Amino acid sequence: MKDLDAIKLFVGQIPRNLDEKDLKPLFEQFGRIYELTVLKDPYTGMHKGCAFLTYCARDSAIKAQTALHEQKTLPGMARPIQVKPADSESRGGDRKLFVGMLNKQQSEEDVLRLFQPFGVIDECTVLRGPDGSSKGCAFVKFSSHTEAQAAIHALHGSQTMPGASSSLVVKFADTDKERTLRRMQQMVGQLGILTPSLTLPFSPYSAYAQALMQQQTTVLSTSGSYLSPGVAFSPCHIQQIGAVSLNGLPATPIAPASAQSPTVAETLHPAFSGVQQYTAMYPTAAITPIAHSVPQPPPLLQQQQREGPEGCNLFIYHLPQEFGDTELTQMFLPFGNIISSKVFMDRATNQSKCFGFVSFDNPASAQTAIQAMNGFQIGMKRLKVQLKRPKDPGHPY
Repeated sequence: MKDLDAIKLFVGQIPRNLDEKDLKPLFEQFGRIYELTVLKDPYTGMHKGCAFLTYCARDSAIKAQTALHEQKTLPGMARPIQVKPADSESRGGDRKLFVGMLNKQQSEEDVLRLFQPFGVIDECTVLRGPDGSSKGCAFVKFSSHTEAQAAIHALHGSQTMPGASSSLVVKFADTDKERTLRRMQQMVGQLGILTPSLTLPFSPYSAYAQALMQQQTTVLSTSGSYLSPGVAFSPCHIQQIGAVSLNGLPATPIAPASAQSPTVAETLHPAFSGVQQYTAMYPTAAITPIAHSVPQPPPLLQQQQREGPEGCNLFIYHLPQEFGDTELTQMFLPFGNIISSKVFMDRATNQSKCFGFVSFDNPASAQTAIQAMNGFQIGMKRLKVQLKRPKDPGHPY
């Protein structure tokens, strides 16, 4: 029997000549194995170089991950073995805490003592600068969401550590996606909105659209286009977009801008024609039309996967692991009408391959997206955005 909280592990970078009986000795040293399955192609039966592993006890899985993940390279492999939780729920995003406003003299042991009363701690790391001095913050990962939640309720704001400027901060750590959103929102604030009279209180995920629109206009301005302080959308698009409320809060009307630059307006006009598609895709964002009701196009996600004309299809590399079709679409919506978007997934593991395609309906939008997004940094990587090479029409992707 296995524990109720047992972890299913994904094991990667396995030599293709090793099957279950060959791998068992490697993993049995950490505990009794409940199930070990090498993944094979369902059509050819070929070894895929990875496996799923479940121990009877949760502790065994944690020990195996700690001892093996990127620590050991199996014979014939160029990269070390990968041992990590197989499903997104147990990847730790909902049980990893950020702890801020610590005393800079506190070590990992001190932080452990503070959090141990609330449950089993898998990881504890004090963040340090290049000189080894503490930054006054740490990450603490519990074995379950419930334990992490209990620590937040008990400790957040409960005390002020010696030398700290405010009370202790304990919250769930940001995921890569949330960090990207926050960085984009900061970029919007730094660059400033196109015109003071224009407000777009979109839902949080549309921070992608706002930030990327700002980045696009920066590209345009540095490439010779005149950018007036009053540049905004044309009045007809302001009416079409309407005002989008945030999580049920009252919607803020969008006022027409007092001045426009024809050069930039012509470029921005197609870039925001996709906002209606955004509102159709995300019905949770309440929409208040301005002046009159505008028919909504069919949701993008319901359209059949297809590509645009030649010169309109982009290949995007180095996407964050968490990004799916929805996030990819939102990232490129500001640049024009999107015909289709697709993040490619590994069918065996159901994990992103970290690349995808976006198809626009015109080459100008594709080129603008390349200018704005190629080299855009997300986390430790920079996006690589380029035109997709023509292929056999029968296999567009």
